[in-house]
Amino acid sequence: MKYLLLTFFLCLSIFPAAQSNTSLPIVPKPAHESTSGQQVSLQKKWSVYIPSQFDIYGEYLSSLFNEFGIEIVNSGKDKAQIVVNVNKKLSESPEAYHLEITGKGKITISASSENGVLYAFQTLNQIVQTDNSTVTLPVCRISDEPAFPWRAFMLDESRHFHGMETVKRLLDEIARLKMNTFHWHLVDDPGWRIEIKKYPELTKIGSKRDFSHRDLTPEKWDETFPDKKMFYTQSEIREIVQYAADRGIKIIPEIEVPGHASASIAAYPWLGTSSRKEGKGIWGDLYNVTDPKVEAFLHDVLDEVIELFPSKIVHIGGDEADYGHWQNDPQVVSFMEENSIPTFADLQVWSINRFSRYLASKGVKMMGWNEITGDNIRNEAHIQESQSEKLAKGTIVHFWDGDITLVNKAIEKGYDVVNSNRHFTYLDYPYEVIPLEKAYSFDPIPEGLEKPKESKILGTGCQMWGEFTPNLTRLYYQTFPRLAAYAESGWTKAADKDYRDFCRRVKNTERRWRKLGYFNQQPSFSRQDDTFTLWQLPSQINTIGNSYVIRTDNNKIIVIDGGVKEEENYLRGFLAALGNMVDCWFVSHPHADHIGALTKILEDPKGITIREICQSTFSESLLNTEPGSKEHAVKYYETVKKSGIKSTEVTPGMVFTFGNTIFKILGIKNEELAGTNPYNNSSVVIRVSDPVKSVLFLADTGKEAGDKLLNGSFKNELDCDYIQMSHHGQQGVSMDFYRKVKFRACLWPTPTWVYNNDGGKGFNTAHLKTMETRETVEELNITEQYFSFAGLTKIE
Repeated sequence: MKYLLLTFFLCLSIFPAAQSNTSLPIVPKPAHESTSGQQVSLQKKWSVYIPSQFDIYGEYLSSLFNEFGIEIVNSGKDKAQIVVNVNKKLSESPEAYHLEITGKGKITISASSENGVLYAFQTLNQIVQTDNSTVTLPVCRISDEPAFPWRAFMLDESRHFHGMETVKRLLDEIARLKMNTFHWHLVDDPGWRIEIKKYPELTKIGSKRDFSHRDLTPEKWDETFPDKKMFYTQSEIREIVQYAADRGIKIIPEIEVPGHASASIAAYPWLGTSSRKEGKGIWGDLYNVTDPKVEAFLHDVLDEVIELFPSKIVHIGGDEADYGHWQNDPQVVSFMEENSIPTFADLQVWSINRFSRYLASKGVKMMGWNEITGDNIRNEAHIQESQSEKLAKGTIVHFWDGDITLVNKAIEKGYDVVNSNRHFTYLDYPYEVIPLEKAYSFDPIPEGLEKPKESKILGTGCQMWGEFTPNLTRLYYQTFPRLAAYAESGWTKAADKDYRDFCRRVKNTERRWRKLGYFNQQPSFSRQDDTFTLWQLPSQINTIGNSYVIRTDNNKIIVIDGGVKEEENYLRGFLAALGNMVDCWFVSHPHADHIGALTKILEDPKGITIREICQSTFSESLLNTEPGSKEHAVKYYETVKKSGIKSTEVTPGMVFTFGNTIFKILGIKNEELAGTNPYNNSSVVIRVSDPVKSVLFLADTGKEAGDKLLNGSFKNELDCDYIQMSHHGQQGVSMDFYRKVKFRACLWPTPTWVYNNDGGKGFNTAHLKTMETRETVEELNITEQYFSFAGLTKIE
């Protein structure tokens, strides 16, 4: 049913609230609220009357309260205890609502739109408390409306495809947070994810790829992933669009022009500028927008897209176009000369404007990333900004990069802007780059914008780019809890925001997310001190997680190990966010789970610069002690040599200094111990310290090497704040080591590594002694931490 009559047997007792002087635990924070300090107790049989003017999907509304065991029954208005009223004069915002809960259990909702009604119920959902038989609600009044009309979450499924169930789960969460726009990035270089009936090769060829498998041919893809579908049929698109609409969410599809088009060009090489000459798809190619056949193709695609999405807005991307493909094509250059188009930026704006006019003829508005203005947003020397072409009026400019004054510039020219400044809103960036507090601090209104023009800022969006989210664990890790911060930045006025209050209010939401499996080690609240920062990168594939990054107090980036080869992509993304420069890379020992990712980066740096690698070189006799590991080790050493990067052989007592951060080598090869646990006993042991804190990196140090450390020349330098061991318990240091070395906390790799392996569920369980280690640590009352930390602040 499309409207719901909910009658409600309420009644019952009124009693003081436990905390009457604090704001209600609602995210995003309401515009106005008042509480009496009392609560009303209700039975678990609810009903609401909703007038037929509101097109509300009853099953969704019921599902909001299923988790509380609340039963929904129907009733007319006269008998209902929850009554929804139509009030067109409530506010200028169509999404405003008023919610009142009286001491007699009467609940009244007023709104002028379906979204307003839905938001009132989302608020009610967040303040419900239940026990076995009753429901408790605060006696309160809430008058609420959003600060901005555009509050978006973007999901990139081109780079890694997640599918309908995941999209629906994400839509549920953004709806609960009163976000009203789902920006769906369906096409890009790695893959084409939407069925276009007129061009079946787009999915037959263009979908059989992703960011992790960019080099696979469609034939190899089918061989590697038989029967794996990597796109949405039009029927599935319609189902998701309706699912979103039932939750008050419009979907904005993104169809990239002229760049990020490698997937479609792989399917039809004649679309590309360079690809048509090669007869095959060239990665990073641009559409040949001067060819009428290409324009006709894009019109056909847009026709089918428009039919599927009723939002009447299409995002055409427009970012990061590599003009070199046009520059090297005589046909394109000749076209520009004949049509007096002076720069390649002008050619892009010229082509985009043609699409804008085509979309406008269909009643659809165009939107694109802020390169569509023709500005050289990064002031790159090889790019000329547009000189003659002006972006079509009515286009929505989506700011993501460049100086923030470009937002003001676009507004001065009359454009509406959605502000998604990447330095604040990119969910793919690590928490260490955009911690929760920084995400929360974002204000879509840029400095220097005149008050009368603030309405030109439609709002904001947060972007979940997909390069480094190959699985749901990673997707959820990056998204939650920062999604709540972005929701509040879009809904609540900047003057009313309070981070400490937000941290208190969001706790209930976080508990729910934990139950749903959306939390997996991510930090909720963290801050950084002015000394070195250690980041312990969480495992991407539910394995060991031997990847550590340190930023010293003088901003040098140090990596220790880096993890298995499957961790390469996430590690690349992390380093990219820190500037793509590694000043020193320490390798503890050449086991595949420590040098796998580094080997792949050395083979193909893709922009990462490594200044120095510090390691111990294993002798032939030591390599031969573990034949299964020798192949990986030999390949690693050969790759280091071929790279030409400075390689330093570490020795005991060697010191590396970066500002106030000191790396001291306390242990290396132990060839005399090779017969027991050769590679692990030969792990490099490093003590990292500054005047404030210290960390002892044991890597995979075996028991014999650990005993040697306890009695060696550096025995008095082992005490530390934190102790790290990659394979704690895997023939690791003896329990005496934990008892004799004074330290405050253990840094384990991951909770799954700690808890699952003794049950035989984890990786390489044969040699583990995990429980013995855990029992010893608990006996000594040592703190355990499972994920990255900033400064000395414990992450909750």
